[in-house]
Order: sequence, then structure tokens, then C-alpha cells
Amino acid sequence: MAEVSEELTRAGADVGAGVGADVGADEATKHYVRERALAVVLTNLAPAPFLLLPFTLLVSSLMRDNLPAERFGWWVIVAVVATAVTLLAMYRYYMGGRADTTPWHTQLLVGLAFATIGSLFGLGPWVASDGPVELVLLFTLFPATASAVGCIVTAGRRDLYLAFIVPMAGLASHALLTHGDSRLRGLGMLAAFFGAALLLLHHVVSRSSVDAIRLQWRSERLLRDLAHERAELTGVNEQLAATNRSLAHQATHDPLTGLYNRRGTLELLDQMLAELSDDHPVGLLFCDLDRFKAVNDALGHRGGDRFISIIADRLARSLEPGSVAGRMGGDEFVVVMPGLDIRGAAQIASRLVGVLAQPVYAEGREVPSSVSIGVAAAPAHGVAASELLRHANAALYRAKAAGRNRVELFDGHMQRELVTRLENEQALRRAIDDGEIVAFFQPEMDAATGQIVGAELLARWVRRDGHVVAATDFYGAAMSGGLLERVTEKVIANARPHLRRLAMLGLPDGFRFRINMAPEATERSWRDDPIDFLLQGVDPGLVTIDVRESAVSIDLPSAAANLASFRARGGRVCLDDFARGVSSLALLRRLPLDEVRIDRLAIDTITSHPHDKAIVRSIIALVREIGLQVTADGVETGTQADALIALGCVRQQGHLYSQALPASEFEDYLLRRMAERYVQVASPHPTWETGELA
Repeated sequence: MAEVSEELTRAGADVGAGVGADVGADEATKHYVRERALAVVLTNLAPAPFLLLPFTLLVSSLMRDNLPAERFGWWVIVAVVATAVTLLAMYRYYMGGRADTTPWHTQLLVGLAFATIGSLFGLGPWVASDGPVELVLLFTLFPATASAVGCIVTAGRRDLYLAFIVPMAGLASHALLTHGDSRLRGLGMLAAFFGAALLLLHHVVSRSSVDAIRLQWRSERLLRDLAHERAELTGVNEQLAATNRSLAHQATHDPLTGLYNRRGTLELLDQMLAELSDDHPVGLLFCDLDRFKAVNDALGHRGGDRFISIIADRLARSLEPGSVAGRMGGDEFVVVMPGLDIRGAAQIASRLVGVLAQPVYAEGREVPSSVSIGVAAAPAHGVAASELLRHANAALYRAKAAGRNRVELFDGHMQRELVTRLENEQALRRAIDDGEIVAFFQPEMDAATGQIVGAELLARWVRRDGHVVAATDFYGAAMSGGLLERVTEKVIANARPHLRRLAMLGLPDGFRFRINMAPEATERSWRDDPIDFLLQGVDPGLVTIDVRESAVSIDLPSAAANLASFRARGGRVCLDDFARGVSSLALLRRLPLDEVRIDRLAIDTITSHPHDKAIVRSIIALVREIGLQVTADGVETGTQADALIALGCVRQQGHLYSQALPASEFEDYLLRRMAERYVQVASPHPTWETGELA
């Protein structure tokens, strides 16, 4: 501490000589440097209270099987004390109003905080002293590392470093010197020498810190005295202006491509639209790379970034003077073209499709590239930035749906479609919130015996006027609005009490309720176990989960794990719409399945096209060969039912047997069928005939 005082004295003397100060200025300098050093130390100490106890608990939990628990307990107690004392010291310092002079009792409390922290790390070798030598050496690293860190943290205040290093070095050295292993005793002597050497290091660090604080003090005084120097002020202003320009550029530009980012693009578009007139239109292109996810998966994120950078460079080089390109995020780009109407913008878009369709060389390979573009123009398609972007995005959506790698212009028909879609989505959201999405039940029959063997839960929108809307009529709105998951949750929640009631009344042996997992509801959430969440309160033994190829293809391992867990709890799994996708055959061995349901498109033509009948025959033979059941959906006529029975598929569902029914009507239907079945079994003359189902 004497050396620090000498540095403070010299700092005060230099300042006094520079500005003509007297002894009072010397004392003020010493006081400023001392208080400033304390402030820096406490700033460095701020993270300590939030690290000490977690560190101690983590080490204790990891080593609890290798060392005595009693010593860990004392170590944790010391950590708690050190944390409490440190928090109290910082509270007293910062809540004291940051007066010019820190009270002596606050400084004493800060010193006590460093002492307790030093004691905590110094106890490390003692905690491990009953264990193997390797563990003792491991715990010896704690005080060694902490002493070096403390040397930096307490720079400028030797008194605080002494309060920290003395108990730490003393406790660590004592634990090592009293150990039975001669190597550790030698290490204890080395630890004592290391602590003394650190005092010399702290001397050097403190001197640098004091010099820095002294120079800061002198700079502040000199700046006040030299405020009239215009040259210096001009330089500072220029530096600030350059910094502001740099920050403004970073705030409005994309760091990867150098183009405007979303914020910068919107600001620029607002500026151009402010000057909008019939003679000065603004064209807008909304560009989206086709199948970029596949490119990113093939090249990796680094290669994907390189791909995006090359596309952005081509885009910027292909624009007319005055046009501006911006990256809205991911693989989406926007081009703003002042002075161009819809025709002029369309010409530029057509040229860009050709330019951006050239292959890209990235990560050592040639990667194909294509882009879809939607075109809109102001004022014809809106005068606000959000409106213009929405309309251009609608045209882009049409280009994607029409096959990609093309240009679509926004028109009145798209406007009506957009308005209708938004209205439908909003109406569907209200219907979900108001409980208008309910569960209907469509029976599934054993066509050979006439027995009801299951029922599928289907979503229906029951409007307030009593009109029932089929799921196919609002599926598009649910998909575009990201509402499929909510619809599924509502259907199951609505059906849950009915499932329990029917289970209590008694169901036929093997009866199952079929629930479809919508692709959009599961692609992003298989790892969150959506089945367990959706079926809370429902016996898995009553449920068959239908999954489609598109629902599991993105995260097949997680999907398979979820489905296997569901089967282990008694549930069944069915691969729905079999053979519609390109990899359904591979899924037969990669998914835990119980049955397969044939795509209804094949059922529709089974009696009119020999090829389709042959395909269905092959599917049934394959599925039965590997031990799975096969069911058919969409059976509409008796001829289709007979053809399927002849091919070996007796589990059937469709309007031939029954349409989807509300819960109460389905309950009556189920009880009636069960009663008919009991009568049929008991009666020597069965009354049930297949023809009656039509």
C-alpha cells in the first residue's frame, strides 16, 4: 500500500505542477485516485456474488461421490458467507449515494468481502485433502487461478489484494504443507512462494492502474482548461460524426450481404412513397429463393451464407441506377424501383429471374439456383409500405404455387383472394376462440361382419346459425394462418369428455378412435411430445394415431421415438394416405406402425381403372406380408366395398356406411349398431345385411 500511496503522491504533484495547484490540489489528486481505484475494483467485483455459490455447488455435486460430504458442507457455508458479505459490501457502497469519500466502515466491509472470498478459494486443497492426490491437485488449481484473477480485480488497491491473498495463500499452503504426501508438501511451499510473487505482479499492475487513473484526472483538468482550442474540438466532432455514420450504417444494413436490412428497406420505401405521384410511381419486387432450405442443408450454414452473399451481389449488380435492394431476412429480398410502373417492374423482374437462375459455385461445388418474384407498384397497388409489401408478397405466393422460378404480377383477383383469405383466417380465429370448432365422429366398419370397429375424429366448424362447415372448406385458411395445431387441440379437447363417456358405457372389443396428426402441427414439435400433450386424460388404448409422410419426414428420429412411446402405452399407429408420398415404402420399416390406411384417391378409381386396382392389391399384399393391418378410407359405393373385401381389406370407412356425426348422434349410432350386433349373435336368423348400409 505504501507504493500505491507514493504513486498517488506523484500523481498529485504532477497535476499541481501542470495547473499551478498548491498542497490542497495534491491532496485532492490523491483522494480522487484512491476513490477511483476503489470504484474500479468494485466494478470488477460485481459478478462475484453471482458466481461463488453456483461454482461451489457445482463442484460439490460433481465430486460428492469422491470426497467427504462434511467438508463440502463447510465449503458451501463459507461460500454463502462470502456471497452475503460481498453483496452487503456492494450494497453499502452503491446505496451510500456514491459520496466523494467512501466511509471507513464501508471500506472495511469491502476488505472483509475480499478476505472471505480468499478464504473460500484457499479452502480448496483442504476440502480435497482426504482424497487422492489427483483431486488435491485439481482443487489446488482453484486458489492458484483465483489469486491471478484477484491480482487484476484489485489493481490499484494493494490493501484489498492483501486482504484477499493472505487468507487464501495461508489456508492453501497450510493444507498442502500438512498433507502426508511429500509432493503436496513441496507444492505447499511453492504455493507460498507463488503468493509472494503475486504481490510483485500486483505491484506492477497497480502501478499501471494508478498511472492510468492519474492520467485520466490530468486529462479531465486539461480538457476543461483547453476547451477553447477549436482544432481539438473540431477533431472530436469529426470523430463523433464518423462514429455516428458508422452506427447508422450498421443499423440499416445487413452485415452478411451489405444490402439494406429490413429496417433500412422499410425506411427507404417510406421515403420514396412520400414522393409518390401518378407521374412518379414506385415499383416493388418481392424475391424469394426457391428451395433454399435444401441448399442450406447441403452446404451447411457457412455455405448457405456464401450462397446468399453471391445471390445478393448478383441482385445488386443487375439493378437499374436508382433502384435499391434490401434483404428482409433469410432468403427473402426486396427491390425498390422509383419511377417504374407495374410493366417496367415486371420487365426488371423477368431479367432477374434469368440472372439469378445461373448456378452458384459455393463450398467447392456448383449449386443450382432459382428465384420466384412477386411484383406490385404504387400507387396502383397501395400507397403505404406495409400494403405494397403485402400485395407483392401475395404475388410471390402465387408464383410459388404456380411452380416457382417465375414472375407473378399483383392484380385485382389476387386482391380479392388476399382479402378473402384474411377474412377467412380472422373468422377461423374467432371460431376457435368462441368454441365453434367441434369434434364429429365418422364410424369405421368391419365390412365382412358389419361390426363397428372404430371412429375417426374430424373437425367441423359449427357456425352460430347452425350451419356445419367441413374441414376441407377451412383447411386452407387454417394452414395459411398457422392454425392447424390449434384446430387439432380444440377438436381433441371437445371430444375428450365424449371419449370418456363412451369408454364408461362400454365399447366393442378392439374399438379405437382415430386421430389425425396434422403435418403443420408436428413438423416443428415432435421433440416436445405433442401426442402426450394432446391426449392428456385419454386412455392411449382407445386411440389410433394417423400420421402422414409429410408429418414425420422433417424430423423422423424424434417422430419415431414419440410414436414408439405412444405404442408402449397401449396406443396404435397408422400410416395415413399410404403411397401418396414418394418415400412411404421406406417409412414402413423406419416407423413403429400397426396399420396402414390406403389413400382415398386410389379407392375412388379402384373399380374403374385396372391399374389402380392392381396397385391397391399390391399394397394390401405387401402390408399384410409384413404383419400390419390395412384399412381403407373414402369408401362411397357398394362396388368399392366389395372390391376391397375381395382384395382382403375389410376395415373400411366412408359415406357408404355413415357420414361424420355429432357426438350425440354418434353415441346413438354406436349403441344401435352394438345392439344389432348382439341380436345378430343371439338370433339364429341374422337381420343385418350389407345392402342396408347404403
